[in-house]
Formats: sequence, structure tokens, C-alpha cells
Amino acid sequence: MIAEQREAAARGAKDADSGESEARRSVLGRAFELLDCFDGLEPDQSIASLCRQTGLPPATVHRLLASLVEWGAVERSSRGHYRLGMRLWRLGWGVPEARVVRDVARPFMVDLYAMTREIVVLGSREGDSLLLVDQIAGQSAEVAWRSARRVPLGALAPGLVYLAQLPLDDLRRKLADSVLGLPAELADNEYRLLQTLAEIRATGVAVSRGRSRGWISAPVLDADGSVRSTLSMVVPEQRLNVTGHGRLVGQAARAVSRSLAARRALDQP
Repeated sequence: MIAEQREAAARGAKDADSGESEARRSVLGRAFELLDCFDGLEPDQSIASLCRQTGLPPATVHRLLASLVEWGAVERSSRGHYRLGMRLWRLGWGVPEARVVRDVARPFMVDLYAMTREIVVLGSREGDSLLLVDQIAGQSAEVAWRSARRVPLGALAPGLVYLAQLPLDDLRRKLADSVLGLPAELADNEYRLLQTLAEIRATGVAVSRGRSRGWISAPVLDADGSVRSTLSMVVPEQRLNVTGHGRLVGQAARAVSRSLAARRALDQP
């Protein structure tokens, strides 16, 4: 009898712990749901947009945002609007893989900016998204220029660099299953898309245009030839010189690739 009571008590304690753990995971999961909402083309989100995207009631969103703001993962950008906080980005920058690429690329980004006075951007892929992880835009850049921190992979030239390296079957599966944000002239014409990606592989440079600015991007390669990151320039349309700017971006990206290889050789025992 006593043994049965102990066993029942142990089961009850286990169930209670499981329920408490499940509740904690639920709260944590909802917090991550909110954070995931900041990965679109609009870095600022309102309470209403967060409720719409997550399906959570306003009271829950308010409560979670208050905790995230207190911790520094989210910050208020304007009345009723929020954006990701710098503490979260500092943690992201501390990821060893990302930190190495950024640290190696930074001097070359500074040189490229000093040479051209155009915005220079370092990008990395995460799933079907492109992360704009670092940029140099000095005081001579237009004050109004702002970039989303995460965009669909096919929306800009650096993402096209990644798509150009995919095997054809993988590319077709991704086109069928994912929202890549390709411009209409590429999304609706597979032949033109494949031709564009082939040109990127041949020249080592991708170009995209839109909103009065052009992006010129080149791959930063790992030792095995895979794309580890991208280096880009963002140039107003009236100053865009695809050949000249493309050559400078390609040279800088190759220099970063060589420096990464040298860094890896030094780090190996």
C-alpha cells in the first residue's frame, strides 16, 4: 500500500513537472513566434501586425513584448511600434561563424567604401532568407536609406548569388515550396531565371535593380567553393556602373575569401 502511494506520488510529481515544463515551453515558443515576425521586409512591427501574424490576443502580445523589451531583445521604435533590440543582435554577432566572417570582411568593406563612397553590405543566408549582417554607409550616404535586416532570398542580388549555386533539382523544389521573393520577370519565366543564374555563375557577379537603387553582389567562398557569405554595393541608379562596380565588388569578395582561407589555415592545429 505504501509502495503504491509512493509510486502514485512520484507519478503526480512527474506529471506536475511535465506540465510546468510544457507551460514554460509554451511561453518560450510564443516569445519566439513574436521574434520571428520581425524577419520580413518591414523591420518595425505594430501590436496589431504581431497579433495578426501570430494569432495571439493583444493582452498576450503586450505581456510578452514587455518582457522582451525589459530583456533587450526588442525595443520601441515609435509609438505602438517595435523592432529587434541591439542586445539580440549582439548575441547574434557573437556566434563564432558569423563573427569570423564579419571580422575578416570588415577591413575590405571599409576599403571598398573609401574607394567608392557607396553603401557596402555583408550578407548571409539563413534558410530561405537573406540576412544583412553588416553594412558601412558613411555620412555621405543618404540619411533616408534603410535596409531590412532580413529579406526573402530571391529579392536582392546577394540572394541570387546563393540561388545560382543550387543544383537544378534543388532550385526547382525550392521554387515550388518556398516564397523566395523573386522579381516578377524571373518568377514567371523559368528560362530567364536559369539564364540569369547561369550568368551569375559565369561572371561571379549578380545585379538587381529596384526603388531607384541597384545592388551589385559577389560571393565570398569557403575552402570547398561553397558560398559562405556575400559582399555587395548599393548604388543609386544614376551612378550605377555594372561593369566598374562589379569588378570592384568581385575583387573585394575574392580578397575576403582568400583571407578567410588564411585564417582557417592558422586556426588549424
